[in-house]
Amino acid sequence: MRRHALFIGVFIFIAAARFAILLASQAHVHSDEAIIGLMGKHILEGRYFPFYMYGQPYNAGAAWESYLAAIAFAFFGVSVISLKSCIVALSLLCLFLFYRMGCALYDVRTAGLATVAFALSPSLLKWHFQVRGYSWYFLSIPILIMLFASIDSDRAPKQRMLFFFGLASAVGIWCLELAIPLVGALWLLLILRRRLSLSNAAAGLVGLVMGYGPVTAFNFTHQFSNWRYLIIERPGGGFSSLFHLSALGRIFLDEMPKFFGPDTVLWYYPETPASGYVFYVIALFAVGVAIWPFAKSPSKIIRALRGDLSDHPQKRDFDVLVLTAASFVPYLTQPVGVPSYFFGGCFLLSVLTGRILERSFSSSTALLRLAGAGVLAAILVTGVLVTIRVGQENQIETLSSCNDGRSYCMTRIPGADIEGVEQYLRQHNVMSVWTTISFVYPLLFESGETLAISNAIFEDPLRVYPQKIPWREPRLDPDAAFIIETDAPFLSLLEARCTQAFGGAPLIRHYGKLTVIGGPSQQPRMDTSGH
Repeated sequence: MRRHALFIGVFIFIAAARFAILLASQAHVHSDEAIIGLMGKHILEGRYFPFYMYGQPYNAGAAWESYLAAIAFAFFGVSVISLKSCIVALSLLCLFLFYRMGCALYDVRTAGLATVAFALSPSLLKWHFQVRGYSWYFLSIPILIMLFASIDSDRAPKQRMLFFFGLASAVGIWCLELAIPLVGALWLLLILRRRLSLSNAAAGLVGLVMGYGPVTAFNFTHQFSNWRYLIIERPGGGFSSLFHLSALGRIFLDEMPKFFGPDTVLWYYPETPASGYVFYVIALFAVGVAIWPFAKSPSKIIRALRGDLSDHPQKRDFDVLVLTAASFVPYLTQPVGVPSYFFGGCFLLSVLTGRILERSFSSSTALLRLAGAGVLAAILVTGVLVTIRVGQENQIETLSSCNDGRSYCMTRIPGADIEGVEQYLRQHNVMSVWTTISFVYPLLFESGETLAISNAIFEDPLRVYPQKIPWREPRLDPDAAFIIETDAPFLSLLEARCTQAFGGAPLIRHYGKLTVIGGPSQQPRMDTSGH
């Protein structure tokens, strides 16, 4: 217990903080979370058992989150808190596995310091509450690396370990295909280090085939939709953009400082938070320190690839650098940066941060110890302040129409605005709702599917329900309500159209960033008794 005291203290603090944030500021869901919540509700009701997330042939982790949510719903009822509590619990399991991964790669002290950096990383802060299928991907990273470290440390790896490594590799890819480059890098390192003989390689292959068997069966029974998406249909610009200096400047000078901040829910916001610069500088410093011995002596790279490097910590530094680069591959394939495509790198950069902290504190040089204390203080102060701020923000972050309706941009919708809209719908007994694409499924989930909702008036209708789940279309009559963003460019036009269609002035209510337009029948009536 004394050896792990630092981790135990961090774990207790983080667990208390995350559940406090859950109860204080996670009262609503955005579209992806709502869809997974609805999947969990349908599982609980026995209406459908999904293999992937509704509407997409990939990201099985979203389906797994919905099965976990169904269990929570059975005990605590269908609600936002029940849904998100599952992700918080998985995030704490991930924190434990991350610490064990650090111990497997280095030592207890390095693992404890790395856990501090990982637990307070702003990049992942909001994702400890995000229901998007990533939680199982996060769990797969430390599991795969721990298995890799065990196999790599053994000159004659056991078949059983190779089997589990193959099984974990396949399941990791199944849960979220972003794991493919990381898995490929781990297998390549084992091959180059001659850890795979013919017999134990066969055991690993058996694990791969067994773990990926359900995906293979799905593809053969669903017109190869998963493989077609990954190979042909997946959006992305490949690596061609890397040949343009402007793209490299955009990535490393504009996007990366934002990536290390807390606003990484889907796309980037225009502004760059100060916390992003702090953690970006620390990450660059950690990578630079790890690279320096290999840049100074390139022959070490060959020895590290072969596994012949006598300095064990430097060998692990090399492994972590290779895996960081592999985790960056999906990010580089996108013409516009998608933060979640580099989340795997947060695990590895946190490990390198723990490594420089441990080396600093173990140094006999006072200046290095002071530098390490400064880095740790920056992590603690910045991370805690960001955590407090996020805990105070009861809001959702979603897409909203921008550029005069020609595209979508990230926007923040306060929880009070959503609650005002939902209260309006209840008070006026509104059952038919027309809204924009970002609010169809959140309103559907938070209303318990009592509303009939569509976005067909504003854009192409979004229908992700399987055919077995009936879809209720709203009625376009005076009892319906329209919910749109207050700053939508077509708000005034919609008000005029409603007046013409209803034959009377509609009821308009503004709730901050959201506006409700109801029919004349929803106007408050005068009390004929004189009261």
